[in-house]
Amino acid sequence: MSHRFLYKLLGYLSIVTGLAAAGCMFRIQNMFYGIAFAILGFILAGINVYLNTKYYSEEETYPKGYFGMVLSSLPVLFMMFVIFKFRK
Repeated sequence: MSHRFLYKLLGYLSIVTGLAAAGCMFRIQNMFYGIAFAILGFILAGINVYLNTKYYSEEETYPKGYFGMVLSSLPVLFMMFVIFKFRK
Protein backbone atom coordinates (compact mmCIF):
# COMPACT_ATOMS: atom_id res chain seq x y z
CA MET A 1 0.00 0.00 0.00
CA SER A 2 1.52 3.30 -1.06
CA HIS A 3 1.90 6.30 1.20
CA ARG A 4 -0.24 8.50 -1.02
CA PHE A 5 -3.18 6.06 -1.03
CA LEU A 6 -2.96 5.63 2.74
CA TYR A 7 -2.74 9.40 3.20
CA LYS A 8 -5.86 10.08 1.12
CA LEU A 9 -7.78 7.15 2.62
CA LEU A 10 -7.06 8.25 6.19
CA GLY A 11 -8.01 11.83 5.35
CA TYR A 12 -11.43 10.84 4.08
CA LEU A 13 -11.95 8.28 6.86
CA SER A 14 -11.17 10.90 9.49
CA ILE A 15 -13.82 13.19 7.98
CA VAL A 16 -16.39 10.37 7.83
CA THR A 17 -15.76 9.32 11.44
CA GLY A 18 -15.86 12.97 12.49
CA LEU A 19 -19.23 13.38 10.83
CA ALA A 20 -20.47 10.20 12.52
CA ALA A 21 -19.24 11.49 15.88
CA ALA A 22 -20.91 14.85 15.36
CA GLY A 23 -24.09 13.12 14.24
CA CYS A 24 -24.23 11.05 17.43
CA MET A 25 -24.10 14.25 19.45
CA PHE A 26 -27.76 15.14 18.91
CA ARG A 27 -29.21 12.38 21.10
CA ILE A 28 -27.84 11.84 24.58
CA GLN A 29 -28.39 8.08 24.24
CA ASN A 30 -25.86 8.01 21.39
CA MET A 31 -23.12 9.94 23.20
CA PHE A 32 -21.26 6.74 24.04
CA TYR A 33 -20.97 5.96 20.33
CA GLY A 34 -20.12 9.58 19.61
CA ILE A 35 -17.16 9.50 21.99
CA ALA A 36 -16.02 6.17 20.50
CA PHE A 37 -16.19 7.66 16.98
CA ALA A 38 -14.36 10.74 18.26
CA ILE A 39 -11.47 8.64 19.60
CA LEU A 40 -11.23 6.77 16.30
CA GLY A 41 -11.43 10.06 14.39
CA PHE A 42 -8.62 11.58 16.47
CA ILE A 43 -6.40 8.59 15.75
CA LEU A 44 -7.10 8.65 12.01
CA ALA A 45 -6.68 12.43 11.82
CA GLY A 46 -3.43 12.31 13.77
CA ILE A 47 -1.97 9.72 11.39
CA ASN A 48 -3.15 11.79 8.42
CA VAL A 49 -1.52 14.96 9.77
CA TYR A 50 1.67 13.01 10.51
CA LEU A 51 1.83 11.64 6.96
CA ASN A 52 1.24 15.14 5.60
CA THR A 53 4.05 16.53 7.72
CA LYS A 54 6.45 13.77 6.75
CA TYR A 55 5.77 13.39 3.02
CA TYR A 56 3.36 15.95 1.55
CA SER A 57 3.79 19.23 3.43
CA GLU A 58 4.87 21.14 0.33
CA GLU A 59 1.95 19.93 -1.81
CA GLU A 60 -0.98 20.46 0.56
CA THR A 61 -0.88 23.02 3.36
CA TYR A 62 -4.01 21.92 5.24
CA PRO A 63 -4.64 18.17 5.24
CA LYS A 64 -8.12 16.71 5.55
CA GLY A 65 -7.14 15.39 8.97
CA TYR A 66 -7.50 18.88 10.47
CA PHE A 67 -11.15 19.03 9.41
CA GLY A 68 -11.70 15.51 10.71
CA MET A 69 -10.12 16.48 14.01
CA VAL A 70 -12.42 19.50 14.39
CA LEU A 71 -15.47 17.35 13.69
CA SER A 72 -14.26 14.67 16.11
CA SER A 73 -13.77 17.21 18.88
CA LEU A 74 -17.39 18.40 18.80
CA PRO A 75 -18.88 15.55 20.92
CA VAL A 76 -16.07 15.84 23.45
CA LEU A 77 -16.59 19.59 23.80
CA PHE A 78 -20.36 19.10 24.05
CA MET A 79 -19.93 16.49 26.78
CA MET A 80 -17.62 18.82 28.72
CA PHE A 81 -20.17 21.63 28.34
CA VAL A 82 -22.98 19.42 29.70
CA ILE A 83 -20.86 18.23 32.61
CA PHE A 84 -19.76 21.71 33.66
CA LYS A 85 -23.11 23.39 33.00
CA PHE A 86 -25.18 21.06 35.15
CA ARG A 87 -22.65 20.55 37.93
CA LYS A 88 -23.96 21.36 41.38
